[in-house]
Amino acid sequence: MGTAERTWLLLVVLTLAGALLAETGHAGWPLALAVAGAIVVKGGLVIDQYMEMTRARASFRRILYVFAGIVSVMVLLTQGFSDVIERLTSIY
Repeated sequence: MGTAERTWLLLVVLTLAGALLAETGHAGWPLALAVAGAIVVKGGLVIDQYMEMTRARASFRRILYVFAGIVSVMVLLTQGFSDVIERLTSIY
């Protein structure tokens, strides 16, 4: 089995684990941290293995890593400030 296949299997396992965690109905910081961590890991795998950014200029690769990090931080901010976000985005 090659690197691409192992990476794909890991992505599938992480996705299924995330789906199982979501189905537990338990919200809170542990779930938010697990989701944020999965975003970083899965993003890094996709960036390196499938987008083949290891061959690209380092600045391009860093931009994508920063994007994955920002998405992960946004998940954590949503967990911490959900009431503020709800007020800001509500039409009522």
